[in-house]
Amino acid sequence: MRKLDPTRLRNPVWFTVIVMMAGAGLGVVIGSFVLLTTGIFAMLATGPLGFLLYGPLLMAQTAASSSMGMIIVPAWAWFGGWFFAAGSVGNNIGVAARVGMTLFSEGHPVYVRINELARELNLPPIRWVGWYEGEEINAFAMGVNRENALIAMSKGAIDKLTKEELDAVMAHELAHVANNDMARMTYARGVQNALTWFLLFRGFKQIALWVFTPTSQFELMRFSRTREYWADAIGAVLTSPQAMAGALRAIDMDQAAPPAKQTPYANIMLRANAHSWLATHPPIEDRISAVIQQTYIEKLPFKAVQTVVTEEPAAAH
Repeated sequence: MRKLDPTRLRNPVWFTVIVMMAGAGLGVVIGSFVLLTTGIFAMLATGPLGFLLYGPLLMAQTAASSSMGMIIVPAWAWFGGWFFAAGSVGNNIGVAARVGMTLFSEGHPVYVRINELARELNLPPIRWVGWYEGEEINAFAMGVNRENALIAMSKGAIDKLTKEELDAVMAHELAHVANNDMARMTYARGVQNALTWFLLFRGFKQIALWVFTPTSQFELMRFSRTREYWADAIGAVLTSPQAMAGALRAIDMDQAAPPAKQTPYANIMLRANAHSWLATHPPIEDRISAVIQQTYIEKLPFKAVQTVVTEEPAAAH
């Protein structure tokens, strides 16, 4: 049986941050173009004289602001992103308290099993393992680095899944740790917070993100959806494709409602509302299909199989 190569799973944070910075810069260009076009139409409405008088000035101002924006905005996205992300380091206790999480003891079977699977991924011991009240089948992982990772499962997941399916869910969440997904998502969110730090209300922030930095927002949603496919694939390899697909089918058939979009931690959950290409999660049926067809499993890094060639003894004469 093929074995994963955990040393090749960790994805770098810097690439995600650079993509988000590029998206912010592109957002400035798009915004400047929209303002320029609007201004030109407004001047045309005043007649040819108004266009001749104010057109060159508007174009010069737009070019200057775009050039400055393409430098200042990405730079602030970089430095501000790391600043805001750093504030979330070590926030596990606060999150555990907010979701009503209860930690398992070190001897609990779930705690023991998660750490057995963690060793297969060359992860340090997972100290924060627990459950929270929730009738839906769900789970999440968080933590900016591997050393302070937290894994939590809903009561519904523990009660409704078979042992094999629960193993697959545990492996899925550990895959997020091994893939560095939480760190990448945290710093990506940090970039967004840097771009909208002056807005105090969450609703205003979301509007601003879609209006002023749509490319960054699209990239973050795409990344969030893609990482679920990779986590499913690793979960299937650590357990079995049947167990991972079974857990996803159980989620699909679960009658309990998933977390609402406005839930602060919905984006890091195993299951969330996913009915459009703007969602944080892909549709469950697409994830099941990807596991069965091994779409992402075949792209995972596996250890090279060493074959041992033995020589048969020469026949006696």
